[in-house]
Amino acid sequence: MTDERRPRPGLSASNRRAADPGFDHGLRRASDPHAPRRTRSEPAQHVAHDAAHDAPAETAPLRRPNGLPMLLLVALGLVTAAGVVQVRARARVLELGAEIAEMTATHSGLLDQRRRLEAERAYLRHPDYIHSVAASRLQMVPAAPERIQTIRLQPDPKTLANSAGPKGHGPKPSSGAAP
Repeated sequence: MTDERRPRPGLSASNRRAADPGFDHGLRRASDPHAPRRTRSEPAQHVAHDAAHDAPAETAPLRRPNGLPMLLLVALGLVTAAGVVQVRARARVLELGAEIAEMTATHSGLLDQRRRLEAERAYLRHPDYIHSVAASRLQMVPAAPERIQTIRLQPDPKTLANSAGPKGHGPKPSSGAAP
């Protein structure tokens, strides 16, 4: 068995164009703006570089940095901070809205429970219900008129002395009342 495939080119063969000193990759130095561009059809020419050719012909005056980048950075920071504050405020509003909804549901449940308990209380306190429970559960019957006794309380001497006026006659006069 023979392998009929051609061997792959080596690293040096694949990088031949990049290794060519005249290869135009599209990038230039700022100090060499007038160098001629060559096209792909032109053959590469070996150009001797010297230190005098690499140095800029004129030295451009140094630009003094202005405050625009710093101003933009501060503005970006302020806008970001405002966005964070806005997001936190909206999150808090949503949190409070959920809490209000939960409390409203609890409140309506408590009102419903109160209504049911008041209805049950009214039912349990109704004289007809009391009479039926007394007769059925407690086996109570209405008392006969001859079994009813009147209880009279005798007044307590201490209570009479405190509620009587001067010399024990009548009630005490109130301090704000006219005689």
